[in-house]
Amino acid sequence: MGGDEFSNGTFDDPKHKVNGPGVTRTMYSAGVGAMAGTFYGTCLAAWYPDPIQSTGKFGGIPGRTDFRAVGRTIFRPAMWFSLTAGTFTAVECLMEAGRNDVQDPWNSLVAGLAGGAVIGMTTGRPQIVGATAIGVGLLMAFVDMSGAKTVRNEEELEFKRMGLLPKQHRESDALTALKEQFPQHKDL
Repeated sequence: MGGDEFSNGTFDDPKHKVNGPGVTRTMYSAGVGAMAGTFYGTCLAAWYPDPIQSTGKFGGIPGRTDFRAVGRTIFRPAMWFSLTAGTFTAVECLMEAGRNDVQDPWNSLVAGLAGGAVIGMTTGRPQIVGATAIGVGLLMAFVDMSGAKTVRNEEELEFKRMGLLPKQHRESDALTALKEQFPQHKDL
């Protein structure tokens, strides 16, 4: 996954890139989306101190949190996040496969349209579905055009991230002069 000696290929590695067959990439994206949605749903459930209750025939005891309602509060965002990420990745992989592995912003545009439509479907309104699809599609195409690194000086950023100190520390001339001038502080 990583391309050099400083990249270990783990999930939190800045150079981590998922590659492989489309099904693998789609399942990976859906899993990451489910984790993000579970985190969001958990934060949503914990945000308000009021009890989370179901309404209807089996509503539970008033004033107490219902386990079924908590599960629904956490599961619903996890499902939508997972579906959005999986749809985006699946459509992007299908675009790459249909266009003989051409990787350009058109793939991200079409995949963003599909993923944005999934996001818009949470509202149930066709106007919102269309607007969200167009907005996310354009955003993904622009992100793909600009690249992952949106900084001006990429070499400096790379040094900040992965730069290494020399193996042997060398003091500057000014520091050496100060240590000679104040020998009582030379071991600080």
